[in-house]
Amino acid sequence: MVWWRRAITALTALASLLAVGGTAVPAATAATAASAASASAAPQTWDRGTIPLYSTTSAGGETARMPDGSVRTYLAVSGKPAYLAEVDTFSGKVLRMIPLYVPGSSAEDPPDTGAQGAWGVSVDKRGTVFVSTYGFGHVYRLPWKAAAVEDLGRPSPRTSFTWEGDTDNQGVFYFGTSQFFGPAPLPGGRLFSWDPATRKYRDYGDFGAAYGYVRSVEYADGKIYAGLGPSTALWQVDPRSGRRVEIPPPAGMPTDKYAYQLEDEGGYLYVLFAGGTTAQVGWVLDLRTLRWTHEIPGYAGQTVTGADARGRVYLVDSGELKRYDPRRGVLTPTGFAGGSEQADKGGLGAGKGLARATDPATGHETIVGATSGGDLWRYDTVTGTGTFGHLDGLRGTPTAPRSLATGPDGRVYAGGYFQGGLAVYDPATTTWTSHPFPHQIEGMSAHAGKMYFGVYPNAQLWEYDPAQPWGDANPRLLFDLKQEGQERPWTVVSAGPYLAVGTSPKNSRTDGAVTLYDPSTGQRRTYTSGLVTGANQISALAYRDGVLYGGSLGCCNFDGSKHPGQVFALDAASGDVLWRSTPLPQEQGVAGLTFDGRGRLFGQTYGTVFELDPATGALVRSVQEFAYDWSVVANFQPRAVNMAWDAGDDSIYTTNGVTRRISPDTLADAGPNFRTSFASVAPGPSKFYVQGGNLLEVRWY
Repeated sequence: MVWWRRAITALTALASLLAVGGTAVPAATAATAASAASASAAPQTWDRGTIPLYSTTSAGGETARMPDGSVRTYLAVSGKPAYLAEVDTFSGKVLRMIPLYVPGSSAEDPPDTGAQGAWGVSVDKRGTVFVSTYGFGHVYRLPWKAAAVEDLGRPSPRTSFTWEGDTDNQGVFYFGTSQFFGPAPLPGGRLFSWDPATRKYRDYGDFGAAYGYVRSVEYADGKIYAGLGPSTALWQVDPRSGRRVEIPPPAGMPTDKYAYQLEDEGGYLYVLFAGGTTAQVGWVLDLRTLRWTHEIPGYAGQTVTGADARGRVYLVDSGELKRYDPRRGVLTPTGFAGGSEQADKGGLGAGKGLARATDPATGHETIVGATSGGDLWRYDTVTGTGTFGHLDGLRGTPTAPRSLATGPDGRVYAGGYFQGGLAVYDPATTTWTSHPFPHQIEGMSAHAGKMYFGVYPNAQLWEYDPAQPWGDANPRLLFDLKQEGQERPWTVVSAGPYLAVGTSPKNSRTDGAVTLYDPSTGQRRTYTSGLVTGANQISALAYRDGVLYGGSLGCCNFDGSKHPGQVFALDAASGDVLWRSTPLPQEQGVAGLTFDGRGRLFGQTYGTVFELDPATGALVRSVQEFAYDWSVVANFQPRAVNMAWDAGDDSIYTTNGVTRRISPDTLADAGPNFRTSFASVAPGPSKFYVQGGNLLEVRWY
């Protein structure tokens, strides 16, 4: 069996690739057969169409002079599949949008799939573009004037991400990976090259299991430089012998920062250190001495321009284009941040595809660059003026659904993966509304007439008032939990006067957290999982009579440690832990919790549903729906389990790859079962499920 068939089998259990698309498709289960025997008892189903999540997001870009003398900007636009946009830099015309997908090019991956996006775009001296992608971890190559990309495949069977890379003068492409395919424990990221002369990959190996990311790679002066994460590390590697020299980070650099992006110009390496709980920061490394010379506190990455005769470059610092002298460590502002409206949005952001070129219309030296939102800007160094505009020719790409919930207005809200987006379905009118929201929503919930979005990264919480127009101040960011070391808000629930948020920690840590936020006062309290459940992520929350009940996920810590899933009870007013319980020691995740009308507490791991005594946490009973092998799980999305009791028919509705309707009295699944991933199972006859990229409505009673 090829690897991808094994992977799909495993990921189906995780509900991350349960998409079957189109109309409702029943799973082949005994419950389905039983329901077919009694058609009158079967629920009604409607396919409400494709969830309209679209956006234009470019994580990687490069600008270069091509063999014919023209200047081109290449942007990798995320989506399913992603594409490579070729842009005439000075006219702003989108020349081509080339899919990062070659049909039938590889037996390693499922058919009809391609890259989902790319962090790395690199152009060599011959005008050949290399794109290192995520989704299936392939590298793509576009020779100058080629009509389509060439799929170079995945460098190793476990490669899931290929990150930012660079080429040498012979066109050899060097890049790093993450190795996240396959069972636990996860290996470290690896350094690779691809040689056009041999048309083969070379594996330079990993840097230890603690370094899951070879995040950024740069070639300079005959050496390879590899920036690692999530712990801080930078290495110099000889491309021929593979000999390594570790470069100690700048003094005082926190150990939880990635060497996130590298760029060499004029004998210096510009390094962006990002991640962890402190602000990102740039540093300059003298490549001759391998000594750190100057700090650039506001450096945003991603690229810098070529150096002039005095070694000076242009880069983006604190949202503004600035000239930088690496010898003296001096920044000279240009005053250009994209205009007043763009400055209010953070200015130029991370500079993608920065380059120094001559404008053919004026003959003036011009600094060009792009943003992650598909904007192209130019700054004339002679006149000191700049222009900023969106590339209207770029096609928005479909975004995979990431989360689903019912709002206080009865509408169903869907958030998108990576490039974000928000789509809203109105059951009363069966119509969709789409909003631009460039943030990845992990969990969301209605509370006191508002909608709250838990956003990755840095565990942000946003508030949206559906009674007010969508605009710049609606939704609004309330806070983030970066300083608390939190990353993904897996679960957001209404908890009496509070909003409760359960989060996973950043990769460098193992302690997730529970945060209680009071919208009436703006105050919040955060309790790490070390206080309530041990070194686990918080994967499920439920509230009743002043007590917050939580479940933890212990299978998927980045350090490879595994812990049983636990349940805890927390006094919401005082923060006191009332009890802790490990109801099923063999299960490494509790991803769903709910109460029924009689005050009974129910939970679900993935394949097992159970009841606990809410006073003590003692296990009352459990029923295994199917066996689930946690020992091989390296990744798990708690949203794969959605759980809520409905007074309308006294049933517990839950998901674990299929729809479930559980009797609180017997814990039996009444079915029928439909394949699904994320869900909104709020009380009411209709429940809503993500099925492929579509919204499935099931009216159960």
